[in-house]
Amino acid sequence: MSGYESLTLRAGPAALARIRRDGLERGAIRAVAGAAGGPKWLILPHLDRFLFGEWLGDQPVDLVGASIGTWRFTAACDGRDPAAAITRLEEAYIEQRYSTGAGREEITSVTRSILDRVLPPESAAGVAAHPSRRLTAVTVRARGPGGSERRGIQALGSGLAGGANLVSRRALGLAYERVLFQHPEVAALRLAGEWIPTRRVALTADNVRDAVYASGSIPLHMAGARDPAGAPPGVYRDGGIVDYHIDQPLVDDGLVLMPHFADRLIPGWFDKFLPWRQRPRHATNTVLVGPSRRFLARLPQGRIPDRKDFLRYDGRDAERIRDWRACAAEGERLADEFRRWLADPDPARHLAPLLT
Repeated sequence: MSGYESLTLRAGPAALARIRRDGLERGAIRAVAGAAGGPKWLILPHLDRFLFGEWLGDQPVDLVGASIGTWRFTAACDGRDPAAAITRLEEAYIEQRYSTGAGREEITSVTRSILDRVLPPESAAGVAAHPSRRLTAVTVRARGPGGSERRGIQALGSGLAGGANLVSRRALGLAYERVLFQHPEVAALRLAGEWIPTRRVALTADNVRDAVYASGSIPLHMAGARDPAGAPPGVYRDGGIVDYHIDQPLVDDGLVLMPHFADRLIPGWFDKFLPWRQRPRHATNTVLVGPSRRFLARLPQGRIPDRKDFLRYDGRDAERIRDWRACAAEGERLADEFRRWLADPDPARHLAPLLT
């Protein structure tokens, strides 16, 4: 329906109605959402550089991310040159390497070295209090066995959480509390009424590095962030557990832009395994910008990168890095077509429904 070769454009009902009525103006974008998904984000750096290095300028906007979405938006909050910071993240992410059978300590160490490239200590205060880009890092505080750093006990906690989620999203609250580390000027983000316990903590220079790390701290594979400053004591882990693809309304008025690596939204990480939970329900204000099937077919292996690539290419880092760079380069097509869409006098005609 979009009329573009590489781009898929979808919108929730409120977003679609607004664009039909008013067109698409930059000032209508009140929030940008960033999904969890690890290496899948590597088709998005070109689009991110356009959005945060050019188009959005200095207009106030909430950036709400989980996992790699938080890392992308942390780079976008660089006060000197956000496009260059996004490139640093892209390069550091592509170049990460692990030994065969790498354990939690090695993965944690490599991840923290990437964070040092994107968010050095001297930049923490600027990111936490950016004058126009208001970061929200979605994390979870683990409850019960999920808070243990002993692999067996933590695995038990994850298994119990997955079983509880099978019954109800609400039951995730037995194992995890959603904790939002938020820029001090963030308006109250509107979340779906799913009764998952939620706490809001002010983002500061003292906790921003722990918050960003925690938001992408994959259970079992990485150490959690313990006792971030200003937050309740505990172990904090990947926000994608509860908000995998940010299926949330987020704003009462205006649009939520979501540069995405898929054409659908999955609510939480455990829902990946539940086909009946893989349809968005709450993203009524969201405009999703994602890849088309034709775009995906052009990529190496005909797919976007994912975390399993570390096993597929085990011992062949040069090949993985080559293919990841090729995927990132293809992402320029998404940015180019998005520019064309912004210039279209009738952008609504290219939009398909997001909530069906």
